[in-house]
Order: sequence, then structure tokens, then C-alpha cells
Amino acid sequence: MADGGTIAAVSESGGNQSVFKVTVRKEYEKDVWWLIYGDNGAITVVGAKLKSVSPEQELLIEERLQQFNKPAAKSIQSEDGDIIDCVDIYKQPALDHPLLKNHIIEVRPDDQHSPCKIYEASSSSTDGLFTQVWQRSGSCPIGTIPIVRVQRHHLLNTPSIQNYGRKPWNGVKKHAVRLSNNETFDLNAENLHAYGGLLGTGDDILGAKAIINLWNPSVQQDSEYSSAKIWLRNGPTDRSNNIEAGWMVNPSVSNDRTVRIFTYWTADSGRTTGCFNVLCPGFVQTSDKIALGASFSNVSTTGGRQFEFRLTVRREEESGKWWLVYGDNSTIGYWPTSLFDTLNDSATTAFFGGDVYSPVIHEKPHPSTGMGSGGYANGHFAYAAYIRLPRVQYGSPQSRYPDPYGILTTQSGCYSAENYAERLWKEPRIYFGGPGRSDPDCP
Repeated sequence: MADGGTIAAVSESGGNQSVFKVTVRKEYEKDVWWLIYGDNGAITVVGAKLKSVSPEQELLIEERLQQFNKPAAKSIQSEDGDIIDCVDIYKQPALDHPLLKNHIIEVRPDDQHSPCKIYEASSSSTDGLFTQVWQRSGSCPIGTIPIVRVQRHHLLNTPSIQNYGRKPWNGVKKHAVRLSNNETFDLNAENLHAYGGLLGTGDDILGAKAIINLWNPSVQQDSEYSSAKIWLRNGPTDRSNNIEAGWMVNPSVSNDRTVRIFTYWTADSGRTTGCFNVLCPGFVQTSDKIALGASFSNVSTTGGRQFEFRLTVRREEESGKWWLVYGDNSTIGYWPTSLFDTLNDSATTAFFGGDVYSPVIHEKPHPSTGMGSGGYANGHFAYAAYIRLPRVQYGSPQSRYPDPYGILTTQSGCYSAENYAERLWKEPRIYFGGPGRSDPDCP
């Protein structure tokens, strides 16, 4: 078929009608878009997103793909384009960590392989729904864990092939937070981030849990991301231990703008250690139901249906490991105590809310990457993202509302946070979010 050539038969007014079939699809392995004419017609490359890759980069890509992708007992092609590899639990990436070479994986006895769900939020009831898109296409056998396969197009879209799956290191910035006990707490957090949410403090935090409203905010540039999370922290300014879990839209990792479940850890504020999900040795996954980094099947809509899910992070007293639990009792896995030095005993801060990263977040014009729903916190239910029932364990298995607590908002014109209750004597929800750039508040 000649590009720009004429079509042999055309429709006639009130007469014969002519049609033809056109398909546009992406071949991920080559990062090429194909135009297909008819069922078996001429095939032409159009709009190809091709990058010039040096021989050295090609070698690095192949080396990294071998590092990320372990032999699979079974592979599942998800309808969203992901490939899920069912990997033997004892061949997972975590065990490549030098401190975990002889590690014996522990599976919590109270995890009964129950199906993991997200819920539709309403004032009266909740209905269980599919959690992740890939689950519609199959399941992993017991004894394996589902891992999102890293493909070539993922590495072509990342700013650094060598550092794929890690946060960019840009130093640490101090934020002063006014607490409910009238004291001021200095939070040392990663630079080039905007935060909006609820902050709890204490010397003996042994866990945190909450129900997180699920949205898919707009992310402007591939180098930016937006998340809603539970975040536990302890340690000095520039080498703190951190654990995070929640949802995230991160094009530099997923090569799309779809909201996905995520975890993160670091032992030195992100300087040299840690990563998202299982993209480096560290987090030990035990679930055969949930794929970290995979997309959700349902998300909230503005003024419409709202979806949410529960996450719990808690420290096991005997071993010191930090467990991650999804829903009521579905264990995803754990961070071994050997990864950390200051989080071995406890955390000192627990954050519940939104986080936007951009390398130009302090510049003008401000990026238009949204936090939460993309709407400000004062929009409240169905218009702003929320986290409800935030709980912290202070030195015991019992959990309670964070106390003392403070509301953290680092770029108030661009994003906001509000602790709001619909009526008197009802526990407030922490609402957070914003559109980023918007005149005149955030030029």
C-alpha cells in the first residue's frame, strides 16, 4: 500500500457503501506503533517512538532485563499490556540481596490466601470487586509469586537504565509542621516533592494502617509521579530509613499513566539503597495474589463512584521485620530487619497522604501534575482524595488515631490538605490533593 495513495472504491450517496478496517497497535518489545490495513493487509510502521540506542546501552539493557526478570513457572498476558511472571517464591529478586542469601521466607500463619479486594465506598455498604486487571486473565500457582515483567520499553523510557526503579536523589528538605500539642516538628523529607496529608509523630511507632481512596491523577511529564501512601520513617536527615506503600502513577517505571499499587524502601534516604516494588533485592513477597506495580481494575471518578482499599504496615516484635498487609488479612510480604538500622526498633513519623515529585516543582511555570483526584481538599467526598481511619501503633499491638498529629501541606497554592468531618463527633477524614499549576493560585 502506498502512503497517500487513492482508495479504489468509495461510498455513493444513497447507493453502495464502502468500508475498510484499520487497526493501530503497539509492539512493546520494539516500542513501535503498527498500522494494519484490513485483516491481513499491508502493514506499515507509523508514529514510531524509536530511540537511538548505542551498542553499550543495548548490552546494559539486556543485562538489566536478566537481572530483573527471573525464570517463570507460568506467564500471564494481562489485557492492559503487562506480562505477569509467576516466579518460584525462593527465586524472587529479594534473595539476591547479600544479607538475604540464606534467608528463610516466612509466611504468616493467619494469611489464608483470601482473595484481595478493593471496595466501593458509600455511606451504607461496601461491595468486593476485582483488585488488579491481570487477575482477569489467570492466576499464579501456590508456591509462586506474581511479578510484573520488566520489558525493553520500560528501560527505554526511564531517565537512567542503571537506576531504573529507584527514586532520583535530590537531597533532603526540612518542613516545619505545627502539631496538635502546639509543638513544632521538623520533618526532613526528600527535596523536589510536594506533600499534603496527616503526620503523626512518636518515638515508638510500631505500625500504621489506613483506608486509601483510589484515584488516577494526571501526570504531566514522564519524569514526574504522583502517589497516595502510608509512609513510616526513622533516622538522621540524610540517611533515614523509610517504608512506603499505597498507589502511584509513575511513567518512568510503568511507561504509562495508569495507577498502580506500589511499595518503596530505603536505608539511607534514597542515596544508594532501595527501590520501588521488587525492582531491587530487599522486599520479600509472599502473596500469590497481588503483583506489586500492577494496575487496579477500578478507580474513583469525580462526582461518581468511589473506590478504596486498606493497607497495614506493622512490625513483628520477635523478628523485627515489617509486614505489609492488604485488605483485612492478605499478606503481601515483608521488609526484613537486616535492611535497616534505625527502623529495626521503631519509626518516629507516620504520614498518611499525597506526594508529588517533579524535578521542576520549585520552578515557574509549576508542573500541572495532580495530587490525589487532581482537586483541592476542600472539594471533599467524591471530589477530593481522602484517607480514612488512619491508625498508629504506639509501643503496643493496639492502634489509635495519631497523637500528636499535624497537617502537612508544602505547596499550599498548588496542593492542599484538610482534616474534615461531615458532622460533629464523627471522625474526620484527611482530604488532600490539587491540580498543580492553576492560575492565579499556582502559576
